[in-house]
Amino acid sequence: MKRILFVLCLMAGIFGVASAEAKGKEKKSYNIVFIGNSITQGVLHADRTKTAPPVFAAEMIGKALSAEVSFRNVGRAGATTFDWLPEANRYFPLVEKAIAELKAENKDAEFIFPIMLGTNDSASKGPTGCPVGNEDYKKNLLTMIAKIREMCPGAIFVLQQPIWYSPNTYNGAVYLLDGLKRMMGYTPTLVEIAGENADIYMGDTESFEFFHRNYEKYLIAEPGYAGTFYLHPHEKGAKKLAKYWSEAIVAAVKAARK
Repeated sequence: MKRILFVLCLMAGIFGVASAEAKGKEKKSYNIVFIGNSITQGVLHADRTKTAPPVFAAEMIGKALSAEVSFRNVGRAGATTFDWLPEANRYFPLVEKAIAELKAENKDAEFIFPIMLGTNDSASKGPTGCPVGNEDYKKNLLTMIAKIREMCPGAIFVLQQPIWYSPNTYNGAVYLLDGLKRMMGYTPTLVEIAGENADIYMGDTESFEFFHRNYEKYLIAEPGYAGTFYLHPHEKGAKKLAKYWSEAIVAAVKAARK
């Protein structure tokens, strides 16, 4: 009888350990909402639903973290940080819709909000509110993030540095060299925001120089009022950008776990 009880206890212990190990190995799940402008949206692609940067990034993140990833790409062409303000009621409803949909799909998943804004803010003329100074740029981002926090407590935010564009960029909006310099000045602001908030992480800062060095290979040549300019990654460029984004997001997730 004692032997039977011993065996039963031993088996219970083994199953308990196995159950704990299995639970520990359960796949994590993440809901990711990519916020941005035309670069995030994947404009000028033949089928951006398959080749926009968030599509590649979500897949890469899932593999790197061995996790299940659901995502929404709410990037919108021409958007500035002013366009994403909740009170503007222009593009922020897209964030609300994305959150509601993802919660319905997997309410237990952790939320991540990668944000890449600044390209259109840096323009001298055209997009909403431009040219946007560092003070308003910071205020707008924090206002948007504060509202998202209310809807998704415990979420993390990853601020991606805007990528390089050619200093003759001039399409429907005026960017040019002044715009490029202004946009480069946003990076210290992004670093500052991340340093002041525990749930906000500085993301990619390497793709800017990569596209600067390789713009003819990975950015689309577009006709403009000041000659051919380079601003938007094509499909292969989007995949390169996604790699930088995904690595930064994975690093943020791992940092948040500590």
